[in-house]
Amino acid sequence: MPLTSNAGAQVKITDNSGNQAELIVGADGGYNLATTSTQNVYADPNNSSDTNLDAGNSYTFTGTATDTLGVVGLQVSLKTDQNATVYVDQSPDGTNWDITDSYDYLYSKGGNGWTVQAVNSYVRVRVVLTGTDATSYFRLQLAMCPMVESMPRSLSHSGRMKTECQIEDSQVDRYVEITPLNEMKIIEPIRLVGTSFNGATKDTNFWTETPVPVGSGAVTQAGQIILTTGVTANSTAAYSSVRRARKIPGTTMQFRGAARFVTAGTANNKRTIGAYDTDEGFFFQLSGSVFSVVARKGASDANIVSSGSFNGNLGEDYVVDTNVHRIAIIYSSLSAEFYIDGKLLHKMLLPTAPLTNTLTLPIRMENINSGGSILPVTFNIRFACIMRLGKYQSANIYKYIAPGVSSVLKYGAGHLDAVINTNNAGTFTVYDALSAVAGKEIMIIDTSKVLGSIQFNVDFSTGLYVVSAGATCTVIYE
Repeated sequence: MPLTSNAGAQVKITDNSGNQAELIVGADGGYNLATTSTQNVYADPNNSSDTNLDAGNSYTFTGTATDTLGVVGLQVSLKTDQNATVYVDQSPDGTNWDITDSYDYLYSKGGNGWTVQAVNSYVRVRVVLTGTDATSYFRLQLAMCPMVESMPRSLSHSGRMKTECQIEDSQVDRYVEITPLNEMKIIEPIRLVGTSFNGATKDTNFWTETPVPVGSGAVTQAGQIILTTGVTANSTAAYSSVRRARKIPGTTMQFRGAARFVTAGTANNKRTIGAYDTDEGFFFQLSGSVFSVVARKGASDANIVSSGSFNGNLGEDYVVDTNVHRIAIIYSSLSAEFYIDGKLLHKMLLPTAPLTNTLTLPIRMENINSGGSILPVTFNIRFACIMRLGKYQSANIYKYIAPGVSSVLKYGAGHLDAVINTNNAGTFTVYDALSAVAGKEIMIIDTSKVLGSIQFNVDFSTGLYVVSAGATCTVIYE
């Protein structure tokens, strides 16, 4: 018998065995089979935990591979009392973790959660604490959802979808800021240290072979700097900038270079390049065949992160080859970020103390044999410089210097603006040093012949020291 019903009505049909099917009447009078779906959402025990993070587990939780076939949404939630970075890794085989999404967890904002779409066959969750304080509670859960949309967890106060519009760096989640007067904040990179390596003549005004080469180690220039070790046991070669790049509070510094490990990783050989000296700084390092990034503090390389533990967009491992690569280190009072060919290799966050004791650093590159090695190893550097990401802007101060006075006006790098002579007598000597060091004079002024203001407008690197021999002067500096 024909079925008749109004559009939108539901009709149930039962067969002789009691099985039922449901039909829905369409606007055209036709019948359509009704379907329903039931989700099997479950918490993944492989990537859920309530075990506190402490020194015993290296302040890290690392889950194990879970199959995501049949799952669309990966919903991660975390509540703990320490700042952390949450990583959601995906893999085609449960071994090679090819895709990583990372999120900053700030405990001051309370518990948080993130939804990630499953696009590979396996997933794991990692949580790494920012500092080295143990958690007093830790609740992590990964929920596996067959059907989900990556939508906001809640609506805005006015009932609308929470959205945002921003210019953002996809690698480190930094974004452009707008001032309270609706102006976009921008910066202009300023080169502070480093010159090009043109021709075959090394420019000793800007570069120095420091530390001094040992044995048959050599520094040569041919449109690039070539550091080589020779057949003498434990020979070394090094090249450093004469000046340091001054860090100004409120700005960020960036080391840039292009380097090539011509000789592959070699036992009993270490090659380094970056913004550092004997005591402080940041650099890339190939020691033997182990590639690392390093923060040096107080002459100790206490913070070394090696291939297998990197947290950037290039993956945990990085294989060094013999091609030339662009390298960069962005460093500030809070962190150091290491880049290769424009991709983030590793972000080293501020622990419980600063990564270095100073951020006013020179450029250095070294090629060092040890352990009695007599193998020749080559390291090429196309260019190297340090930029300040932002212009110099700081208010000057002044210091009155009476006749016969010697004084340290500043410890560390700064800017000398001018010297004002007021009495036409004696001499006045200004040093880029912390004492009267020969060869470090900025200028020796015959103040008996010059009256008024002498403009300098130059940076100094080590410190500002003045000696007045009968002169009365006011020094203006920063």
